[in-house]
Amino acid sequence: MKSCARLALACALLLASALLIFASPAVAQDQINLGDGLFNSHFNGNGTPTITLFIPSIDCTGGLCYLANGSASGTGHLSSNGTYAFASPSNAPFFLIENGDGSATVNQTSPITFSYTSAQGNLTGQIWFNSIGTTAGFLSNATATLTSPGGSFAPFFPNGAHVNLVLGLTFPLQTLWGVHGFSTVEFQSGTVTPSGSCQALTQGYWKNHPGAWKDGAGLTLGTTFYTNDQLLNLLNTPVNGDASINLAHQLIAALLNMANGTDGTPVQGTIADANNLIGAGPLPENVPPSSPLGQQMTGDANTLNNYNNGQITNGCSR
Repeated sequence: MKSCARLALACALLLASALLIFASPAVAQDQINLGDGLFNSHFNGNGTPTITLFIPSIDCTGGLCYLANGSASGTGHLSSNGTYAFASPSNAPFFLIENGDGSATVNQTSPITFSYTSAQGNLTGQIWFNSIGTTAGFLSNATATLTSPGGSFAPFFPNGAHVNLVLGLTFPLQTLWGVHGFSTVEFQSGTVTPSGSCQALTQGYWKNHPGAWKDGAGLTLGTTFYTNDQLLNLLNTPVNGDASINLAHQLIAALLNMANGTDGTPVQGTIADANNLIGAGPLPENVPPSSPLGQQMTGDANTLNNYNNGQITNGCSR
């Protein structure tokens, strides 16, 4: 009888522990979420692979020119609401060099400072832009690095931060290269995440860095296995109105991000659906985006694109 009682007590304790675990709220990731930057700068094309940036004088004051100055909020240990700014002593702190695929490498020639200020705390640092992606739907994704963190939130950024930005443009970069004209550019949204996290990387990054792949011999897309050479060939295949290639680009990048340590839990359902839509293949499948299947593929591709740009999580799976 005593053994039965002990067993019942142990089971009850285990059940109570489990209930506590599941009842405990998930701890939000440390992150600063950037809102609309409000200010408009200009990207100027001159028919060459170089696009210059110009900040209008109306956005310059007190020796600083502002790329963005808007509202922001923090999560995790940074829980707060406040404002942020990107500013430089120069009205042309960087220029872009075309990579050949519509994306651009940023050549920064002047310092850019970042500041986040709230009633709960603040963060400052130096910003170094890395790259800007091709324009889709008048939006381009940009990546940057924050160094020399300061302010009361600095202890949560001991190694600096990854910065992901969504830029709104009035003219696509991949067209602006070849003309004499300009596009306004405005910060639409973004995130500032401690560098200790497992940053997700875009399909453009993985296409240009096959040596960084940690997927072994290849990946299964749908129900078909593709070698790394085949995967790289798919990444280099233009979408050209094929929803299956659009989805393949984002699915490959998502799987490589997971292999690299980024937590894939938030998109497991999307990945399962994407594999189901691709089926036996082989890719490319020449699926019109306007078809019922194409619309489903495009929806999954958009979700995975957000994941690959760090807009869903930069948490680690290990």
